[in-house]
Amino acid sequence: MAGSPLQIVPSQTCLHCEVCCRFPERDSFLRPFFTAEEIQAATSAGLSAAYFSNVAGSQIALASNPVGEGYICPAFDTATSHCRIYDVRPLDCRLYPFALMWDATHTQVVLGWDTKCPYVRDLSSAVISQTAQEIAPWIEADDTVEILGRYPRLVGRFQDDVMVVRPLQRITERLQQGTMEARTQPLTLSDRPRMETALVTSAGHDMPLAAASFAFHYIWRHLLTYVWVDLHDHLCLFAESPDGLFMALPPLGIGSIAPPLSAAFRFMRERNGDSSVTRVENVPEVCLAEVRRLGYRVIAKEPDYLYDAENLAALIGDSYRSPRAACNRFAREHEAVLEPYDPRDRAACLSLFHEWSEQKARAGADDWGGALLRDAAGAHETALSSTEELGLLGAVVRVGGRIRAYTMGLWLSPVVFCVLLEVADRTIVGLAPFLFREFCRQARGNGACWINTMDDSGLPGLARSKHWYHPARHLPNYIVMES
Repeated sequence: MAGSPLQIVPSQTCLHCEVCCRFPERDSFLRPFFTAEEIQAATSAGLSAAYFSNVAGSQIALASNPVGEGYICPAFDTATSHCRIYDVRPLDCRLYPFALMWDATHTQVVLGWDTKCPYVRDLSSAVISQTAQEIAPWIEADDTVEILGRYPRLVGRFQDDVMVVRPLQRITERLQQGTMEARTQPLTLSDRPRMETALVTSAGHDMPLAAASFAFHYIWRHLLTYVWVDLHDHLCLFAESPDGLFMALPPLGIGSIAPPLSAAFRFMRERNGDSSVTRVENVPEVCLAEVRRLGYRVIAKEPDYLYDAENLAALIGDSYRSPRAACNRFAREHEAVLEPYDPRDRAACLSLFHEWSEQKARAGADDWGGALLRDAAGAHETALSSTEELGLLGAVVRVGGRIRAYTMGLWLSPVVFCVLLEVADRTIVGLAPFLFREFCRQARGNGACWINTMDDSGLPGLARSKHWYHPARHLPNYIVMES
């Protein structure tokens, strides 16, 4: 590779910085990407090949921080703040605090500077602009452009906290050579009617998965960047994960999914290269025959739990003795009031969520359960902040005048209601069963025949709780990949 970009941050500043090479999540999308040549150089310099999922090019796996919270690049020496492979560090690191990324519409590659870098934050815009002008010719040199063409994942997704300095037209043209002309749109609240209409016309709507809803995806926008595009008259919803782009649902619309599915996989390959992230999530059983006929590979994932709404509303019979007893005990010991959720309850509910999370942590949540709890905070905040816009229905339980439980749900069809979120003070015996029963009673009273409570996320404790109410059936859910 010709030349090297300017190192605008003084070494002494870097050595005393506590930002670079450290990450809050193990799977952070900010992990540097290494080309095959960079992986070979890094392993020759002493870094274990085990940190790379694909020696043909991949993001590096992170290591636990031995002196603090979070994770670090395994090449980072926390004792000296030096990089063990500094002389052969990858392009991602050599370029920093500048970054290559797509713009918000994913139509133009741009050069930006990362506002998370403390040193750059103190520079004048004129200095940053001048430095960017000096770096740009190196980035758009023939050999660099060719490498970016071979490894499109070196160009990151759009980040709000990276300030755009200038477009990079040569790189844009190289990455768009021979690619599909598909202009994606960010998923916004205004897209809800469009998506819900497409869902109604799609296969599997008579008994939908929880994922077959707008709100199910929108509340996770703090973790995933959702975009959509029309392919062969089908709405195709994609999510940008730390490892690349995947399809969050099968193509939505009338008719065969074969043409849009083929186009969607091509679109993902062009964005992801050979990354294993290329897949379609949340494929219902009704689609499997066509998917298998087309030669795709099918992998089962955790199913949704589906209950008879009448049974949950009544809790009658020996099968429901335990949850019924828990509800009765709560009613005897507490004067509780169930009320519809009001936006003015938001602050109290968020406070309860954090209290509930701490209770679960003290009860011994494992690493996976703890990670899910941390991720869920943003989902609950979005749901509580945009309840009406998302088409959610909510309820709270006040005990002694204080909100000690809340829940949110939505209609997946005229007869299927989904319980999307549920939080209850774990120190109050019977509160969670009481909340669940009363919410199901409301849904049953409004026409629900079935209650969907989503999957169990692979958590044994959550699975036990769901089986406590005796599901009528499990709704199969699949991942589809190219063979």
